[in-house]
Amino acid sequence: MLVALVIVGMVTALAAFALPPSENAQMQREAQRLSALFDAARQHAAETGVPLAWASGPGGYAFVQIGPQGWEPVDSDLLRPRVWPWLGGQRDIPPQDWRSALGAQPREAAYSAGSVTVSLREGGVRSLGTPPSWLLFGSEPVGGPVQIVLSDGAQRDSIQTDGFAPFVVSRSRS
Repeated sequence: MLVALVIVGMVTALAAFALPPSENAQMQREAQRLSALFDAARQHAAETGVPLAWASGPGGYAFVQIGPQGWEPVDSDLLRPRVWPWLGGQRDIPPQDWRSALGAQPREAAYSAGSVTVSLREGGVRSLGTPPSWLLFGSEPVGGPVQIVLSDGAQRDSIQTDGFAPFVVSRSRS
């Protein structure tokens, strides 16, 4: 009987590792990734002196900066355009397709990406013609308070900063 229990336990453990990660786990990992990417974007804008923005939409997100042709993706492998991981498919967006892959430019600061809702609450001043769903990083290393919330209805991952400190992630029940 003990051998049978050990075998059942091993099969259960292997099955758990073989299952794809849940949407909730993907959302939590993406919140952690975004926190690090936001800190990198803030540092990049301060070092180059060129403002950049996090352009997000129902299809994914891209870090963009003002160039000769208007808003263009940042030329950085770290800050490349990406799709939301819980939507499946490819993870990166070709730089020339970032606008269409995001689902155009949503004009509101809240939208749904699959079954996850993304909302942006920013205390900073809107400028440079960015829509409300874009998070602007100025050439100064500090900014206003920001909060981005990823929610699947049951869990909320909040990515926030007071404008001075690094971005942090907190998890709560909706």
